[in-house]
Amino acid sequence: MEVEIKEPSVELRDKIIEISGEDYHRCYQCGECTSGCPAAGEMDIVPNQVNMLLQSGDFERVLESKTIWLCVACFQCATRCPRGVDLSKINEALRQIKIRKNMDLFNIWEVASTGEFPAVALVASFRKFTA
Repeated sequence: MEVEIKEPSVELRDKIIEISGEDYHRCYQCGECTSGCPAAGEMDIVPNQVNMLLQSGDFERVLESKTIWLCVACFQCATRCPRGVDLSKINEALRQIKIRKNMDLFNIWEVASTGEFPAVALVASFRKFTA
């Protein structure tokens, strides 16, 4: 995987940490999260790569990936992580940020009725409107 170091958006970095309560900078790329992830085989960016891309400031690549929608929130990553990084919480934060970012672009109810919207996106959006 090619990684380009980018100037990180401080606002987005802080928002991820605020929503998730997790600091992805603690990750040192041991790969334990990926080796224990039941959905890693379906992901376009595996769990430890999510942290690596976030650390390098490539937030857009992560937000555009299907990985954040495929995370089943089993917390296996947090259980296996020697640094205690809970990627399930980070993925939930990324889903919320993605939904909030796109709220102006479409009517969620219209998109949901097409059946082409990930179910977890609907759950995250309901959380946004009811929390």
